[in-house]
This record gives sequence, structure tokens and C-alpha cells, in this order.
Amino acid sequence: MGFGRIFFFIFGFALLEVLVLAKVASLIGWPITIVATVVTALLGSYLFRRQGLETWIRLNQRMQQGDMPGQEMVEGIMLLLGGALLITPGFITDAVGFALLLPGSRRAMARKVIEKGTLQGFTTMQGGGFTYTQTRYTQHQQGANPFQQPPRQNHDGNVTIEGEAHRTDDR
Repeated sequence: MGFGRIFFFIFGFALLEVLVLAKVASLIGWPITIVATVVTALLGSYLFRRQGLETWIRLNQRMQQGDMPGQEMVEGIMLLLGGALLITPGFITDAVGFALLLPGSRRAMARKVIEKGTLQGFTTMQGGGFTYTQTRYTQHQQGANPFQQPPRQNHDGNVTIEGEAHRTDDR
């Protein structure tokens, strides 16, 4: 997506937000509209702190158990985005921000994001240490942690890492 498209998207979104604010203000009045935007920002700040702390606790628990906290990491990004949207004045950004901050909708959206993408992370190996994994999360893996797959070992018990290596000699 080029700079021009991003600029027109942001410009169009800001214009739409102003039009919605003006329409709401014409229905309920500007003082109430301004108070409503301030109240949503304060409520969003409170939700952001509360949900952020809960997500941070879950993330730490998963890491202490040796699991990759993919769900919690995606939720953390959504919390940051939701908090930023709620601070931004406007009713459309508030609606999206609250959807990202409320636990039920945020968790559902995070699961969808994880299902669509490739998860990357580090897993613990038998005997200690970590190994890098990249997993395409598919529908049949739903509910399972794709990072708990044991590393592939050859007949000698050594871990095999697939990929390409290129050596450049300094000679």
C-alpha cells in the first residue's frame, strides 16, 4: 500500500469521523457530544489498564509453563491499538477501540488473526534450551498450541534444523 493510498484512507476516515461527530452533535448538542468523547477516553483508559494487566499476567504464566504465549501477544497488540483508538476523539474510533478492549470480542478477533497467519516463536527443547519454529496455524489445530511440537531428531538423537546455509570464505 503506497503513501498516497494511506494518505487518502486516513483523510477519508478523518472526514467520516468529523461527519459522524457533527451529526451526533446536531442530534444531542455539542456540549453532550464533547462530554461523551471525554468519558469514552477515560473509560477506555481504565479498560486498557485493567485488561492490559490481566493479559500481562496470562502471558507470564504461559511463559513460565514453557508455552509460547501467541494468543496473549496478539491480544497485547490489540489492546495497544484499542487504547490508542479510544483516546482519539470520535465515535467510530471509540466503537472499534471498545471492540478491541472488551475481552470476549478481543479474544475472538485474536483467534481469527492467529488462524489466518503464520506463527513464529521459540519452544523449549528436551534437555533445556530453545529452538525456533515457524508454524502455519490451520483449522484442525484450533485449541492446540502449535509450538509444543517436539523438535525433529535424526536416528542419533540430534536435532535437525531444515533450511539453507551459505558459507562465504574470507580468502
